[in-house]
Formats: sequence, C-alpha cells, structure tokens
Amino acid sequence: MKKSIGVFLCAPLLAVAGSLLAPMSARSEAAPASAASVPGRQPVLMISIDGLMPEAVLNADAHGLKIPNLRRLLSEGSYAREVVNVNPTVTNPNHASLVTGVLPSEHGIYNNRPFAPLERTPKMYGLYSEIKAPTLWHAAKSAGLTTGSIFWPVTRKAGDIDFNITDGDDEDEAGIAKTAGGLIARHRPQLLTVHFVSLDHRAHETGPFSPPADAALERIDLAIGQIIADERKTYPDAVVVIVSDHGFARVSEVINFNVALAEAGFITVADGPKPSIVAWKASAWYVGASAMIVLRGRRDRETGRRVMEYLRQLANDPANGIEHIYARDEIAALGFAPNVDFVVAFRDGYRMGTALTGPVRTRSKGGAHGAFATLTIRRDMHSAFLITGPGIAAARDLGTIDIRQIAPTVAGKLKIALPSATMTALSLVD
Repeated sequence: MKKSIGVFLCAPLLAVAGSLLAPMSARSEAAPASAASVPGRQPVLMISIDGLMPEAVLNADAHGLKIPNLRRLLSEGSYAREVVNVNPTVTNPNHASLVTGVLPSEHGIYNNRPFAPLERTPKMYGLYSEIKAPTLWHAAKSAGLTTGSIFWPVTRKAGDIDFNITDGDDEDEAGIAKTAGGLIARHRPQLLTVHFVSLDHRAHETGPFSPPADAALERIDLAIGQIIADERKTYPDAVVVIVSDHGFARVSEVINFNVALAEAGFITVADGPKPSIVAWKASAWYVGASAMIVLRGRRDRETGRRVMEYLRQLANDPANGIEHIYARDEIAALGFAPNVDFVVAFRDGYRMGTALTGPVRTRSKGGAHGAFATLTIRRDMHSAFLITGPGIAAARDLGTIDIRQIAPTVAGKLKIALPSATMTALSLVD
C-alpha cells in the first residue's frame, strides 16, 4: 500500500528514516562550511524524470505540453539533443550509470530484475550494496558533504546517503516536492537526487504522449519548479541537473518468448494456475522491447548452436517482429551481463511478454522501452539532459552525449573525486 508523503517527514517517512534523522541533523548544519572550503564547489540538485523523451521538452508545443519550468532550462542552461543510454534501456541500469558513470558490466545492475528463471517474478534490484562501482553519493560523503535522495532506484539501505527516502507514494508529485523542500531547508544537502516515476507509469499504461502521460509530466514540471525554487533559496549558486533514463515507444504486439522456447524444448513448464519454469537449457530474460537470452550450459556449444538456429527461424517470420539477433561477440563491448549469450532486438511496436503458456503472439497496447539501442539504433530509446546554474552556458545545444558523461560532470561541479568514471565530463563553460 502506498503511503502519503504530503508533508516533509510525516509519520510514514519518519518510519523510513528511523533514528537516522536526529544524529545527522547536527552534523548537517555544519556542512555548508565544508562545501565552501573548496574553491569553485557548487551544490548539485539532480532530478530524474523516468521515461522523459528529449522531444517532450525540445518540441513541447508540438505535443501541447505545458511545462514552463523545463522549457525555461533550455534558455537558461545547456541541454542535450539526446542521451545515448546503456543497455538494456530500462530504469535500474541507467539510473546506476547516472550516478557511477560506468556500464552495467562495471556497476553490476544488469536489468530491472536479476536473472532468476525458476522464479515467477524475481525481486527487483533495490539494495544499494548491489551497486558495485563508486557512486556520486559515496564520493560526496567521502569529501565531507551531506547527501540526500528521494526515491532514487537501487538505494535501499544506502550508508552513503545521509537522508534517504525510499518508501512512500512515489507518484505524489506535489508531496515529493514538499518533502524535497523540507529536506533542503532543514538539512542542506550539497548533493540531492530526486526521482519522479509517474510519467513512466502512465506511458506504460497508455503510451508516450498520451493524455495521461502528458498530464503526469505537467504535474512533475510544477513540482520541479518548486524544488528548484527551494534549492535556490538555500544555495543560490547550485547547479540543477534534469536527467532521464530511457525513452518510450508505442506497442501493439507482444511476443511471449519463453513460450516459444518451451515449444522448442528449451524450457520445461509446470502447468497450473501459476505456471512456472522447472527446468531450462535456454531462457529469455525479460527486458521489454528486447529480450536477453541466457544459456544454462555456457560450454554446451551444441545447445548454443540449436538456440541460434531456432532464433533465426523465429526471426524469419515477420509476425514475430524480430529486427536482429545479436550474438555475444557483437555486444561484448556494450556492458551486458556476462551470462547473456544473445540479444533479440524487436522492431518498433513489439515487446516481449512474460507468459509461459498460451500463444506466442498476443495483441497489446500502451508503451514500452528496453529496446536494444545505440547511437544510431532505436533513437526513440534515448533520454534527456538539461543543466543550469552559475557558470553554465545559456541556451547551449550539446548535441548527442553519452549517459556516462553525466556523473563525471556532476562530480566536477561538486569538486569530488570519481576516478572510476573515465568518460570526459561535458564542456559547460559560460
């Protein structure tokens, strides 16, 4: 059940924060002096809008969107035309890359959920300890700064985050804004990360740029305007960063890939009201608009050959919507999980389903992401980036950037060390 967060540190949130709040408050009051001790250091407010496509901001009028706060950042600061994500183009891996600056093969968050073929619905990645690379919060805390976060993915039990809210109503945009404002005023974090998810949820249900999705983005825009105003009251020199994790596409067809693998004898399914996999030689790891295929016997070349042959057979039928099958050697440098042997990329309008029995193909509606994407492939999956603050060039079009450049850029503004993020920080000088 969702809990209200309409006011800062109301009872449900106090239960989340527990005894963390009282001992931290005294230390956080002294934090601004630490921040000022390093020349050029600027506090950072980084807000993620899950599922925000660049065109929603760049072409807001064409979609009838009333998002004045986001649009204002286009003229006040710098922005990217598109951000090339990490694969798979889903929430958890890309949010981990936003705060580490590295690929999933380095930070260890390979998908929204771990691969567990014998579990009907594996538990999502959620514990901060599952991130295996240094984060911005870790670097900031190591530098003596105060850190805060609201609903950022994969941050449960994060010791590097002084004030961390992970439970509550994550679709209450106004409540999130009030909570953020209270946290800023009371505890003055030099690094605060905030995650809005309601746009993503509505886009899944009704498709991108549908009336419910647009309404969610407009509510988020209002909330962001309030959070930015609160941040500026406390830190007039703060840098504000708006990011997203992936784009979206409308879908009309679902391919239940594990049904197909079961029909071919690669999976054994136990019948019943809740069918489950009881044995497998090859299984599809659900992503969304793509599928990752894992072989149980990594050294079983004969099974690998048979699986590839069967995948090609499926791809030869246009009704299955398969654009391309990527073998291990084709994706080796892209940071996929080490157990992924093939990636099945679907055409626009298709996504993988999770059924284990029934038809391979079914109709669908709404939206999906998770398509295999690169600089030139499935650019509808690319995400958004805007940044503003003192010293940031106004109305600068940064063109296309890599999502791994964002963490070192933020680290540069905070004057903290994040050496594991090796991509070049963005040039933003006014």
